[in-house]
Amino acid sequence: MNRSTFLSILFTLSLIFISHAHLAASTINFKLYQDVCIEYGVRVNPNNIRVCLTALESDPRIPQAKTYAELSSLIIEQAMKNSTISQHYLKNLMKTDPSPAIKECANQDYDGIIKAFKNALDNVIPNPQTAINYLRRDLGYAEGKCLGALKDDPKPYFEVYVLIHNLDFYTEIAELSLNHLIRK
Repeated sequence: MNRSTFLSILFTLSLIFISHAHLAASTINFKLYQDVCIEYGVRVNPNNIRVCLTALESDPRIPQAKTYAELSSLIIEQAMKNSTISQHYLKNLMKTDPSPAIKECANQDYDGIIKAFKNALDNVIPNPQTAINYLRRDLGYAEGKCLGALKDDPKPYFEVYVLIHNLDFYTEIAELSLNHLIRK
């Protein structure tokens, strides 16, 4: 068998295993947060499963979650906490770098991001689809404005892009957890 045929078969088998990962996860009795991290790894990159687990385990309540409603709420609470810390970081950065981009991100954009998480949290139980909509629409809008302001600024703000990436991670994880409430 030539090398390209072997690699093609290996690739196909990998796709089959990845596409069935959710089936295996449901029969092994993973904790809810572990199941969501496996889904995240399948959706994004299998190497990110460990990163996801570590991030979620930083809140000791998350591994104890018994329902997806509880898990979703805890993930969104953690995202709000991290966003508040990020906003404080940006406001402190404004003291030494008063650029319009940092000012916009630190104030109105992160206010919008935190409000979107709060609105999503308020809708976990009554309407998880509305919670997802807040994450996609309102949080996405505020995040997009911040990224747009940074793009227009000539200075590279690597640390702010890391904060935005963190937002994307929590948004994705929250949505995956909320989807379990919709699929019931």
